[in-house]
Amino acid sequence: MVSSALSFTVGALLPLIAIILPPNVIRVPVTVAAVLVALVVTGAASAALGGAPKARAIARNVIGGGLALSITYVVGHLIGAAIT
Repeated sequence: MVSSALSFTVGALLPLIAIILPPNVIRVPVTVAAVLVALVVTGAASAALGGAPKARAIARNVIGGGLALSITYVVGHLIGAAIT
């Protein structure tokens, strides 16, 4: 349970930093890029640890995570949540 909480916290740091540091005009694109890079890295790491093909693990991570990211963004716009 502690490792799960720690993993979640560490995983949340990259998008948090990516949304806080850049100027308002480029916050969203910088955050999307940072998250996609993190998905590539975690896909490669999981493949290396599990002995699986890296390309497939990276693709699965980037497609699934990118889809979740896109859906979240669209739903936010539909309900009127604006990122400024």
